[in-house]
Amino acid sequence: MPPRLDVALAAPLWRPLSYAVAPELAPIIRPLTRLLVPVRGKPRLAFALGAPQEGDTEGLKPVSDVLDEAGAPQLIPSELLGFFTRAAAYYQAPLGQALAWSLPGGLGGIEPGAIKAPGRAQAAWAAWRDGDPDQAPRPGTQGAKVLELLLEQSPRSLDALRPDFPGITAIARRLEAGGWLSLTHKPVVKDLIGRPILPEPEPEAYSDEQAAALAQIEPAIKDHTFRPFLLYGITGSGKTEVYVASCAVALATGRQALVLAPEIGLCLRLEGLLKERFGPDKVAVLHSGLSPAVRRGQWLAIARGETPIVVGARSAVFAPLANLGVICLDEEQDESYKQNDRLRYHARDMALLRAQEQACPVVLGTATPAVTTYERARQGGLETLRLTKRIKQAVLPLMEVVDLKSAGKLAGGFLSLRLKQAIEQTVAQGRQVILFLNRRGFAPALICPSCGQRVGCPACSLSLTLHKKKNAMVCHTCGHNAPIPAACPSCGQGEAGLKPLGLGTEQVSETLQQLLPDMRLGRLDRDAASSPAQLRQVLSAVAKRELDVIVGTQMLTKGHHLPGIGLVGILLADQALSLPDFRAAERAYILLTQAAGRAGREGEAGRVIVQTFDPHHHAVTAALAHDPEAFYAEELDERRALGYPPFARLVGLRLEGASEAATARASHALARALEQARAKIEPRAAVLGPAPAPIARAAGRWRWLILLKSPTSSAAAEILRLGRHRAGPPPSGVRLLVDVDPLSLI
Repeated sequence: MPPRLDVALAAPLWRPLSYAVAPELAPIIRPLTRLLVPVRGKPRLAFALGAPQEGDTEGLKPVSDVLDEAGAPQLIPSELLGFFTRAAAYYQAPLGQALAWSLPGGLGGIEPGAIKAPGRAQAAWAAWRDGDPDQAPRPGTQGAKVLELLLEQSPRSLDALRPDFPGITAIARRLEAGGWLSLTHKPVVKDLIGRPILPEPEPEAYSDEQAAALAQIEPAIKDHTFRPFLLYGITGSGKTEVYVASCAVALATGRQALVLAPEIGLCLRLEGLLKERFGPDKVAVLHSGLSPAVRRGQWLAIARGETPIVVGARSAVFAPLANLGVICLDEEQDESYKQNDRLRYHARDMALLRAQEQACPVVLGTATPAVTTYERARQGGLETLRLTKRIKQAVLPLMEVVDLKSAGKLAGGFLSLRLKQAIEQTVAQGRQVILFLNRRGFAPALICPSCGQRVGCPACSLSLTLHKKKNAMVCHTCGHNAPIPAACPSCGQGEAGLKPLGLGTEQVSETLQQLLPDMRLGRLDRDAASSPAQLRQVLSAVAKRELDVIVGTQMLTKGHHLPGIGLVGILLADQALSLPDFRAAERAYILLTQAAGRAGREGEAGRVIVQTFDPHHHAVTAALAHDPEAFYAEELDERRALGYPPFARLVGLRLEGASEAATARASHALARALEQARAKIEPRAAVLGPAPAPIARAAGRWRWLILLKSPTSSAAAEILRLGRHRAGPPPSGVRLLVDVDPLSLI
């Protein structure tokens, strides 16, 4: 009897499926080997959950093909089975889907290379060669000639065939659709940046605090021990050098290193630095700014063991590193580490889980720990390594506040006299200025003063953001894009009646150019730097001091070492505080502290001026006083009283549908089932809702929310399991999205 194999199908299926394995395939199948298996007559991607075992295979269909080639490294190493199993269970996702989602696009089939034959069963090929014209392209056609060549030699590259078959790509796709061959992708591995944005020479010696931190991390790397560290260092204290040194220890012991950053801009800096220190051939990069072909090529290089260091954004936490020695995660507090579709994971928590599974230390670096991380460390769940002094004897910036309630008339509608004077003084001294406003575009809305209506998105319950330079109104939720209307869509008033409402970085830049015409102005947000190349160009201009004033969003506030910055102005601190979210104060404190951290990183002290209508808010006063302990103490007291994380676990359940009524009915049915499960499993838990989401309609779909609060994650998981079982699947046209540990309920 052929051996039996359990697989996880890359589909929304919670249980494994079993198949028979041909004897010649069994020796090359290991845990997480990619396979093709028949499902309802069609081949589907699946992943082996172990090696083939002896057992009853009567009635089982055979595995169609093994996609990971014999003797070659797997695209997902077997060593990661435990990690993926636990991650999928925690985030309420089918294991096979979680595995498939982790792969770059195009790697769900065989390893990239060329076109490979046969794609059909051998009997079908034999029938075609014997002249059965109904089974394949007619003899003499281009398709038939390509198949004849592949019978002689397979695989072959498309480029090699192109001189004789100019339309080879279209030909190959047609043949692939008929099942006659497998079309794959050529890997592209190249030097992506190759140099740091700003030269960062290796330090002659580490500071005492850096050396003390490394003295704790190094033994854990060498001893293959899971130890989670919080590298809690003020801005400019040299956390990056601790990451680099940790990578060096891992490589010296024959192991690999993973370095994560929350945004592409920080990845660019780390990529350049690591390639400069270790050589370009030893560093691979994974983030969404890469083209699909480059991303596939980088993944393959990692899987083959060619690049022992990986730097990337959140998705790089799944990089195919089989012998991981250390994980370093910079700016651990950053919410960009949270994935908001498909597998809704948090890369920080995945880094901790992966380090535990692969027995290595993980270093979470930050100047402003997330409240949950701070409390975890306080309770002993993380070992805290403190960096309390800036490198090169730099001191923390001088902080001051401007109370907008008594500031008088603001220049341009956003610039107090104090901040305007400080900008002029700083530039006159040959130093640079950052002005921070966490809202891109020209204005958040366009309003008609006649009828009071805002120009809204047709698919969402949101205003469209005005982008004046693009002459467009853009929805930042669904991406809807339309020209600026000539008249109010509601009442028909002419263009002169439509007025911008609110403030965005584009408007600030345009107005500043009028207020300060002699200054060199730049802007850094997702509109001004929509690609890694544009981002690098702006950051390089700042680093080379080709700009005097830079207006930016949070893209500019984290991790960047820009020694020319002498002043940081926060135009409206209340923006973060006004959100209807229990994390609003945490976000405001982090943004203020991180933005302030760009000032005075070398040489004389920098200055920070914070404009706000609420100067006595504890997030503002703690940031101004450089007093994190005061902020965390008050914030933890408030959350403890209200039962919010870290003193409870949250799960957000969002139901979406084209029909508002059907979505509402499904939401109420699910809430009732969850409430019954809660009463049975954990009476201390709570089911809140259902209620329409704060953004009640997005991308043409109505949205309802249910929030589950539980004292433990295990109780939350059990309530979800039982509640979803009792409610059954949502009705046709309605889908359920589960977000464990949500960062946003909007």
